[in-house]
Amino acid sequence: MFISSLIQGAVGFAFGLIALTFLTLLGIELTIVVPLLLTAGLAQLLVGVYKLRDHIQYRPLIKGSVIRYVTLPLGIISLGYITTAIDKDQIEQLVGIIILGIVGLQLVVRPIPRENLHPIWTFLAFGASGYTAGLIAVGGPPIVLWVMAHKWTNGQIRSFLFASFLASAPINAVVLYLVLGDSVFAPMLYGLAFSPLIALGSHLGVKLGHAFSPEKLRTIAFSILAISSLSSVAGPLLH
Repeated sequence: MFISSLIQGAVGFAFGLIALTFLTLLGIELTIVVPLLLTAGLAQLLVGVYKLRDHIQYRPLIKGSVIRYVTLPLGIISLGYITTAIDKDQIEQLVGIIILGIVGLQLVVRPIPRENLHPIWTFLAFGASGYTAGLIAVGGPPIVLWVMAHKWTNGQIRSFLFASFLASAPINAVVLYLVLGDSVFAPMLYGLAFSPLIALGSHLGVKLGHAFSPEKLRTIAFSILAISSLSSVAGPLLH
């Protein structure tokens, strides 16, 4: 979790992706890992938001968060309908293929980042983020792709990602409680117990991230997205 918070502090995301992978490899069940990471991640998000608070773009943050809050329940409802017909691993594979395809297209076409995107892209990115967060508990990649399409500074990119993920934490906690019940409280307390270590990792990561140019940050972000997408696709096959 320290390494995961260090990386997220440097690039603005990937705490959950990396920590989830290694904690499950240790044999810890997902019903424990997910609520544990929710509270553990608060420390590094708060550190990142505080240290980069002057760079936050509040207007798109509020608009995007509202869209996510609306579409997340739709993802949960869809999950309830389709789990009888489609396996959750297959859904994750499909989402992984889509994200991988978008990243590949970005690398091939190399679109020039813009100051502002058309509102439809904001709706699609944050709508997809909320929906996939409810469907398979992974809502970060669409937001990362949206942020990387902007002609923003290093600080603006990372601060927006930190603030966006922090804004979604309350509804994620409510959803987890509705799904898992009182069993979420013990893992959440364990997550809080790790907060000092994670806050240290985030603090060091934020300082490390200042060394990256926006172009380098985009390269690292796309690489992490590609690796996580490949693991979503290949994971069920390896099992």
